[in-house]
Amino acid sequence: MARKLLGLVMLALAFPIIVAAQSQATTGIIRGVVTDPSGTPVAGANVTLREAQTGFQRQLTSNERGVFVASLLPLGVYDVTARAVGYSESRRNGIQVRVGSTVDVTLALAAVTLQAVVVEGQQQVVDADQVEAASRLPTGAVSGLPNNGRNFLNLTLLTPGVAVVQGPDGDELSIAGQKGIHNNVAVDGADFNNPFFGEQRGGQRPAFTFNLDAVQEIVVVAGGATAEFGRSSGGFVNVITKSGTNQLHGSVHYFGKSSAISGTPVHAGYSYDPDFGQSQVGFTLGGPIKRDRAFFFVAYDQQVYSDTKQRTRPTSTSLDSLKAWMGSAYGGVLATDFGSIGRTNDARALLAKFDFHLSDRHTLSLKYNYTWSEQKNGTFDVDTWARSSNALERDHSNAVNGSLVSYLSSNTSNEFRFQYSREDRPRPYTGPRSAGLGTNPADPPLARPFPDVAMDFANHLRFGMPFFIPIAYYDTRVQLVDNVSFAKGNHFFKLGGEYNRVNSVQTFIGFANSRYIFGSVNGFLNYVADSTYVECSGGSTGTAYTCPGAETVSGPVLLYLQQAGVDQNVRRSGTQQIPQDELAFYIQDSWKPNPRLTLNYGLRWEAQIEPDPITPPSTVFFSPFIGQSVTNARGKFAFPSDGTIPSDKKMWQPRLGIAYDPQADGRQVFRANAGVYYARIPGLNLASTRSTNGSNGLTYFRNSALTGVLGPVPGFGNLLPDSVPQNSVFFPDVFVFDKNFQNPRTLNITLAYERQLSSDLGLLLSYTHARTDHLTRFINRNDSSFASPWSSGLPPAGINGISTLTTVESSAKSRYHGFTIGLKRVLDPNFQFQINYTLSFDKSDDDNERDPFTFRYAHANDLAPEYNWSDRDQRHRVNAWALVRLPAGLYMNNRVSYYSAQPISASCGRNAFVPPAGQPASVATDRVCADNSVLKRNTLRKDNAYFSWDLRFSRPFRVGTRNQVEALVEVFNVTGNDNFHDPSYGNLVFNFDGTIRSGLGDPRQLQAGIRWLF
Repeated sequence: MARKLLGLVMLALAFPIIVAAQSQATTGIIRGVVTDPSGTPVAGANVTLREAQTGFQRQLTSNERGVFVASLLPLGVYDVTARAVGYSESRRNGIQVRVGSTVDVTLALAAVTLQAVVVEGQQQVVDADQVEAASRLPTGAVSGLPNNGRNFLNLTLLTPGVAVVQGPDGDELSIAGQKGIHNNVAVDGADFNNPFFGEQRGGQRPAFTFNLDAVQEIVVVAGGATAEFGRSSGGFVNVITKSGTNQLHGSVHYFGKSSAISGTPVHAGYSYDPDFGQSQVGFTLGGPIKRDRAFFFVAYDQQVYSDTKQRTRPTSTSLDSLKAWMGSAYGGVLATDFGSIGRTNDARALLAKFDFHLSDRHTLSLKYNYTWSEQKNGTFDVDTWARSSNALERDHSNAVNGSLVSYLSSNTSNEFRFQYSREDRPRPYTGPRSAGLGTNPADPPLARPFPDVAMDFANHLRFGMPFFIPIAYYDTRVQLVDNVSFAKGNHFFKLGGEYNRVNSVQTFIGFANSRYIFGSVNGFLNYVADSTYVECSGGSTGTAYTCPGAETVSGPVLLYLQQAGVDQNVRRSGTQQIPQDELAFYIQDSWKPNPRLTLNYGLRWEAQIEPDPITPPSTVFFSPFIGQSVTNARGKFAFPSDGTIPSDKKMWQPRLGIAYDPQADGRQVFRANAGVYYARIPGLNLASTRSTNGSNGLTYFRNSALTGVLGPVPGFGNLLPDSVPQNSVFFPDVFVFDKNFQNPRTLNITLAYERQLSSDLGLLLSYTHARTDHLTRFINRNDSSFASPWSSGLPPAGINGISTLTTVESSAKSRYHGFTIGLKRVLDPNFQFQINYTLSFDKSDDDNERDPFTFRYAHANDLAPEYNWSDRDQRHRVNAWALVRLPAGLYMNNRVSYYSAQPISASCGRNAFVPPAGQPASVATDRVCADNSVLKRNTLRKDNAYFSWDLRFSRPFRVGTRNQVEALVEVFNVTGNDNFHDPSYGNLVFNFDGTIRSGLGDPRQLQAGIRWLF
């Protein structure tokens, strides 16, 4: 009889430990059932959970169904023990609790005559209860894989559905085909996003924002996130940092690389000799303050980087002519502007974390994070742009966040999280200046910098201070979150709320120092010599703004922009605060009606409260237009704005996730999830609407062709007045929000099947559809295709009006389909790997993320041709990694990434002034044909396919009983692929992006390092 009972017990205990991902932001759950030897649930059993490294302990009582749920558990490895009167003890050891995971266990009590049965927990190949499309990077992958730059976000690229796409604002992290600004990055449950730019804190430029060795776990949710998670229509990246334990432990590292042992990239016959050096040094240290009660963890990392590029330039007679002028103009201050460009990318990051077990019912965690970075000449990296087209890029941030977890009863717990942060991102200018350029409105009392000048569509030349520089900027964030969890029967309920207030404070005076665009270098040089010089439609030239005969003026100035204040100077008009409040409430239930089925369903509500405009609607420059309609030969047009910035308060988001394990053995699972997700609107999209409204500030627009209408373009070195009286405002460019604006909304549906093929091999098949509507679009609602309905009707006597009416509206859309197949091997410490291949199809009709100065369409009145392949569309993506242990204690760790080329639009070649038919379009209007038809957007492919194989060889050496020294050699881009950067949506002349890297990618690089672990 005893043998039979023991067999039943062992059979019950042999049920696998099942893990469900991403149900909590910073903690984990152990959920289980206590049964007697016959499988009948045991009510009132005492369950004890103990984390070995910190001594944390929690006690629970099983309910009437024998179920216990230990929620909000600190991460770690637990021993779980169950006891009940009349039965002997049952214990599970070594149960790993990871961030957001729910570990399901079965504790079968034995007859009292038997000894306690102890079973060791084991990691499973398949997460059979996981309802989300979530991917967790193993600890060995985080610490062991080669990572160029040691940035934690770089590791997210190894998960399914995640890719880097080359965008006009730098490399963007795209999850399930969505815009980079629509992701949500959280670190220790705290919002880690920049509210103004919509990207992660620090942006793309800093090498890192904290020590990679401080990362405990990274989880990426590409679809199916539960109702607890919001403020993103893309994906969720959840990072948890390490904590101290009862044992003092830490690490020290140094990594260095140099161009002396790097390769030379080559692309289409063009190459350059790399000239760079980089050093990274840092440490971690963690341990007890008071054993079992209080712990500390500290991490620091620092990078020193220098790089010299553009030592040679693409040759052209145009560049030679421009350099000849620069050699003597303004005392020769620009003589070496097209010489080599030296850049830096220095960074420092400090993290300090303290954890306290205040009592058996309360735990407290506090963390401070400091970041600092600086990039000299870090704005642009384009081979045909001068050194003066760069600024000093700086960023530093301070953040304090924490959590208080309270276990209110055996089945109820509460988590309170908070954060206060401030990020400063000043962008001063250190380039050439000249007193001969006249008054400096941008950053007085210094001499005036050279204006931002671009020219020549064949060679894309540019020099002068970028139009958006200098910038004084900082933001603050206050975040409060509270979650209540309680278990009832087979249900685990959560409900909670969040308040997130950000305030972006900036002085932005874009175009205050003016922006010129010329068709050619020759036109620029003639204009500088005589500002009345014109180029004519028949190919001739003239002076005094006049062309001969019936010819009309066509150049040389294609665009002149300058910002000014209204009844105030431009700096005052460009200074503003942009407060935004985000509110959220949710309720969800995780229900496990039987061992085969797990359901998670919930509802989330969010609101994003936008600030009022600086100028009230009743007094704004265009107030007579509000509520009015105009009928002309092109139709009837209602004024798009009511003078406010709409707040979206109706963001209801239902969520449903299902996981079905047919045999209840943890070896296979069918998953299905669907949900609605809303994105937040970054402050950058609001800034111009609040400041450039014709009453607070305005943008002058001029070009040579419209001299007779708008007045002449100022001579080089001159500016129009930087302050305009309100009664003298004449045809300004105006920014408004559409009165029906809504936040972007995504319906994400994911279907997946995961199966354990062998003892340590898992297969993943998945399909994701993301349908996004209400995407932000910038459009001129006073375009000539509408017969410019708002170009007249304002005082005096109705002869005044608006020039360009940039309207921020939610009329764009995208559709993404992605199919993924993956294999993984995760249990064998000698050989682990994961490989994912994604075939995706991504379409949209506008991919402008946050550039309010560029219209991406060909015809404002016909947006149908805009719907085609998205700028982010990459047909094929492969991500893979492998951790391999070789003989003699060597390790060979690999990562491989491949992304196919992104699309670009073709020119229709309607005349001699646009690229030939079939060639890449320079601007969107190049797609317009001679018969006024429009080619579809993005029908060609760029030459920017990406492949990189990174390799690390390492050898650890034991030193004593507790110390280990590891020597490492890493090779990045082993095969030396050029990985050409072509991020621009069009030509580099008409470019209004905040950062660009164009040209050859990183060469093969070799890095050596050493780590001491203790």
